[in-house]
Amino acid sequence: MRDRQGQGSIAIEQNTVLGNMGTANWSAEDATAYEVALEGINHVVGAYSGLIAQARAAGDAERAQALTGEQGAWAAKRKGLTPADRAGVGAVASDCTETLNRLRGEA
Repeated sequence: MRDRQGQGSIAIEQNTVLGNMGTANWSAEDATAYEVALEGINHVVGAYSGLIAQARAAGDAERAQALTGEQGAWAAKRKGLTPADRAGVGAVASDCTETLNRLRGEA
């Protein structure tokens, strides 16, 4: 590709998405651990959805409301998680495993 001056190198303009990205402050391993933790959170949120549906079908509005609150807490964890927080990512991944085992026992 040619830059604006017709040269052979590619210049990144400052007003583009790439030009405003900055640099990452985490490693590829951190990014992978983060993606695994996000996937775990997605499974937990999904497990809560199933239990909420069961509670509603059983007419247990109080349980459905409690489960919805717990599900919301996991969604907040997902929103607040960052690959730069390796300890937090590890803790969330561990919590996901424990929570999924507990929720699957309730299903």
